[in-house]
Amino acid sequence: MTSFHKTSSFHTTLRGTKLKNNLIYISSGIPSLDFIIGGGLPAGSVFLVEEDVLGSHSRVLTKYFLAEGVVCKHDLYVASADESPQDIVKELPQPCTAPNEEKSSHDSGGEMKIAWRYEGLGKVESSFGSNTNFGHHFDLSKHIDQDTLQNCNISYCHLLQSESNIDGFRNNLYHTLLTKIKTTLSKEEYKSCSKNKNILRISIQSLGSPVWMAMDCDTQTTYGQDLVKFLYCLRILVRDTNAVIFITMPSHLFDDDRLIDRILYTVDNAVAIESFTGSSKETNPVFSEYHGLFHITKLSALHSLVPFVPPSLDLAFKLRRKKFVIEKLHLPPELQESSEREQDDITAVPKSCGGFKKKDIDF
Repeated sequence: MTSFHKTSSFHTTLRGTKLKNNLIYISSGIPSLDFIIGGGLPAGSVFLVEEDVLGSHSRVLTKYFLAEGVVCKHDLYVASADESPQDIVKELPQPCTAPNEEKSSHDSGGEMKIAWRYEGLGKVESSFGSNTNFGHHFDLSKHIDQDTLQNCNISYCHLLQSESNIDGFRNNLYHTLLTKIKTTLSKEEYKSCSKNKNILRISIQSLGSPVWMAMDCDTQTTYGQDLVKFLYCLRILVRDTNAVIFITMPSHLFDDDRLIDRILYTVDNAVAIESFTGSSKETNPVFSEYHGLFHITKLSALHSLVPFVPPSLDLAFKLRRKKFVIEKLHLPPELQESSEREQDDITAVPKSCGGFKKKDIDF
């Protein structure tokens, strides 16, 4: 027990990090996302985001992840085969220190009286992570200036398809990216035992999109073999390092559910975004306050016996003009009395005795 207390008293000196279970954690850039996955992204882990159909909301999560690294002066590695990584970095949101809107609204209604039977009940927290000091807040309507980006250590990797055959992979993109990430992670500052260490944030945009499919891959089974093999190798490389890999993947393009299960097995934490854009839920008044559902598909137990259990699995997100917020899904109350409800209120009394409704009873 003495040795355990000695190790737990270790403090990290890296900016933008915190220590939990003797493991370094960094912020994803979204306080509500950090809260529902257990406090942030652990070092040496792989985080997967299953993209929405259009991929617009998952792109916002990538911007938050990279913008948090710019503010904390972490090293960035941005890789993409669908678009130029420089274009992604140009759209990073600018940090802000605006007060929390929800907190001011609660304070203004503090004098409101409620029934005595509800006074002892705890308040339901809809927006997660609003009171945390970990991470920063960003304004999506403004972008980080180019001078600030030039002072950061950012590496770009724009992957291009070629006809060269690589042993172990049918698609050369996987081998090229894996080799470059291995070379970057071999540096001394990214090793967990190094004295002059720093955090490396690796972002891979739209991994497994149709661009990643080799020309000779006729079946999705062969295509999935390269993807799963790449994730296994990537997970081995990032272990025992001060790097975090943030991957977005269009899993809605995969018809095989077994492939998705194998992919989730190779990563540490995973979430999925279900956007209402183009679906019947977009016009449903029940979901009028939200832009989509947010699903937690996997949470691993790192340096712990049991994984973190979020306070709720019914989650939804809002993409406002300035920020992205994950909240607990609340269905609006049904205030109008429909015809079906009136029929349900009719008591099972024979007509000979005179039928009446419950609302007609006066106590």
